[in-house]
Amino acid sequence: MSTDSLLSKFDFLRSMPNLIIFSLFVVGALVMVWVGYLTINDVTVWNKDIGTIMFGSRTGEAISLGIGMTLINYVFVGLAFFGAGAALFVRTRMQANSEQQLVVKSPQKNFKATSAKSENVAGKSSKKEESVVAGEERFFSGCLHHFGYLSARPKDEPVPPECILCQRLGDCMLATVYVKEANK
Repeated sequence: MSTDSLLSKFDFLRSMPNLIIFSLFVVGALVMVWVGYLTINDVTVWNKDIGTIMFGSRTGEAISLGIGMTLINYVFVGLAFFGAGAALFVRTRMQANSEQQLVVKSPQKNFKATSAKSENVAGKSSKKEESVVAGEERFFSGCLHHFGYLSARPKDEPVPPECILCQRLGDCMLATVYVKEANK
């Protein structure tokens, strides 16, 4: 059994960071809503002031958990969950953007360098064209179609939705057009 087929079984794990981030946001928000409810309830029903609500003892109430926690402790817990979710969200977005920039920039540099070399050396043009195609196919490994599918498809056939959403749409079409022109 190949490694790719084993990894495809665990494809759902790619969404785990997003699920963890969402859970942290939800738990933080629920704690803060609960604190807000208790605060509004104490102000309206019991006529307590905010200082007594936040820092006062709640011994004997269910909120104390038997360890003397005050409402301000729950505020900090809620903010900690919410802050952790926000920090992880920003971190994953920054990592995703940096990985995306590396993937987008690398093939263009390889393509331009290879195309310049293939123009200079006429005898080795077929090898260079193959390396361009091989290099681009390596970057298009997640594509449902082959590299160059968009220019090779019949003109009356519509562009597939996954190709429209692909970030490499232009690269796929331009690289293939260049290789076709180089062959002429």
